[in-house]
Amino acid sequence: MNQYEAAAQIADEIPEIQKEIVCAPVFGSAYLSVKVLANYTARMLQQHQLRQVQRCMTLAEKIYNRGNQLMKTAIENVFIFSFSSFRMSCSRQEWLEIQRVMPAVLFSLYIQQVLKPGV
Repeated sequence: MNQYEAAAQIADEIPEIQKEIVCAPVFGSAYLSVKVLANYTARMLQQHQLRQVQRCMTLAEKIYNRGNQLMKTAIENVFIFSFSSFRMSCSRQEWLEIQRVMPAVLFSLYIQQVLKPGV
């Protein structure tokens, strides 16, 4: 899956952000598309919409698993990196619930990123 296919996948699966995804310069940019997804995930978390957060994480995992190297890097550097701010914007109980439903691939990437020296 390249950046165009990933943007189309995000727009199809989360119609609420379709307008943001299909506009220039977002459409065709791996990093900006993933940033829109991460921002939407953060908004859903702030609104305590944990099902929507889970839906976003599942989509991010799908993009990561099917994506080319550019998409994998965008998920790691934008979406996974956002987890620290996600954690700050919810209660301890909510964060535990999110970790419980977080796809294993994303959780593993998050743990690797947190444990990386100098980060």
